[in-house]
Amino acid sequence: MLRVILSILILAGFLVGSLIYVGFYTESFSTLQKIISILVAMIIAFTILAVVWVTWAGRRGIMDWWRD
Repeated sequence: MLRVILSILILAGFLVGSLIYVGFYTESFSTLQKIISILVAMIIAFTILAVVWVTWAGRRGIMDWWRD
């Protein structure tokens, strides 16, 4: 349950943080630079989510299904 809550918080934080950053702090950026800053934040958020869920699957032995 903790991982689900953490996943929701990470995605919500990514969305809110990206919108606040692009909306208020990147006035001098071009549209392409704003899109790239959102994409970088998305990559970081998905990387954190992947680490959270891969460690969970590794502990449960779910990642060893292909060895059978």
